[in-house]
Amino acid sequence: MPDDGTNHDAAFTDFVRTRQVALIRFAWLGSGGSRAQAEDLVQEALTRLYGRWSRVDDPEAYTRTTIARLNISVWRKLRRERLHDTPVERAAMDERLEALGPDAALVRAVRALPARQRLAIVLRYWCDDDDARIAETLGCAEATVRSTVRRGLLRLRERWPHDSMTGSQP
Repeated sequence: MPDDGTNHDAAFTDFVRTRQVALIRFAWLGSGGSRAQAEDLVQEALTRLYGRWSRVDDPEAYTRTTIARLNISVWRKLRRERLHDTPVERAAMDERLEALGPDAALVRAVRALPARQRLAIVLRYWCDDDDARIAETLGCAEATVRSTVRRGLLRLRERWPHDSMTGSQP
């Protein structure tokens, strides 16, 4: 890409315009959080992408990797925080989740997975990434990806009625 600021800004703006909704959806599914949290992850990832725009070959992959790694940083930080005896107020359920109809239960089950399993499942089945791409995104080995996806699927099967997943099982 030429280093012309106008072309740089126009190409970046076009990328954001065409891919922002899909990136927010990915962040929302991957983070298990609210839409606001997903938008924050995407905004931070796009900010980082903008500074590297002329050096990035695949902006979609770069942005998804950044979102996944930012999300991992968030849950690692939260995991280190001290727990209190009194429960913290929970955020209201996203109303748009209920608009998914029968798929809402599946999305809830995916959102209830531990962060790394959730990200691996979303990257595998939502983004259709292979083991190598997921390993690169999550910063781990391909064998770790396979075992993480397997454990995530086992948890999903425990929480999700078998007949709802396949539609034909007794």
